Amino acid sequence: MTPMAKSQNGFPASANRAEIDVRVFPVNGTAVKLPVRADVAPRLVEMAHWFHVHVEPLRAGECHGYAFRPIEGSTVLSNHASGTAIDLNAPSHPMGKHGTVPAAKRAAISAKARELGLRWGGDFTGRVDEMHFEVLANGHQPATRPTIKRGARGDAVREAQGILNRKQSAGLAVDGIFGPLTDKAVREFQRRGGLEVDGIVGPKTWGRLLA
Repeated sequence: MTPMAKSQNGFPASANRAEIDVRVFPVNGTAVKLPVRADVAPRLVEMAHWFHVHVEPLRAGECHGYAFRPIEGSTVLSNHASGTAIDLNAPSHPMGKHGTVPAAKRAAISAKARELGLRWGGDFTGRVDEMHFEVLANGHQPATRPTIKRGARGDAVREAQGILNRKQSAGLAVDGIFGPLTDKAVREFQRRGGLEVDGIVGPKTWGRLLA
């Protein structure tokens, strides 16, 4: 039997929504209905309702849930593919644009997401996605991050660059290109952490970056 595909957060993903128990759930007080995985629906729907009340009214046709597709610019399946992510008022909060929600509300959005065991795309260390909320791996094994080194490109490189900027003020462009400056920053991170200094972000270096 072929193993079921998994989304980025490790939940089973399928083009057949019934296979992963994706159902449609209404958001109270709105005309919005979200197709999401049933066992995580209470958290995602509560987040959507809270956003509607405390940030801005939700608009039908602009809020989305399940969609079997990869992450934009990647071959890794999006968490939408497992029904464990939602996008709220998507046209008002385009991917990659920072500051689409009021600065005074950012901390509250982030705190509410964490309270519900979710991650808000406005907190992403690489490409921000302020419309987006996703379920953290919860009893599911997260998808393994790929080993990356000089010459690599993609989302894993962006993630590593963002973490290096945060942890050691590396000053890298978060562009998804593993060039000489990223290589230098990785080697410095490895040196400081007592790791083998080879410029390769494998399991041990990822483990320290994500700790």
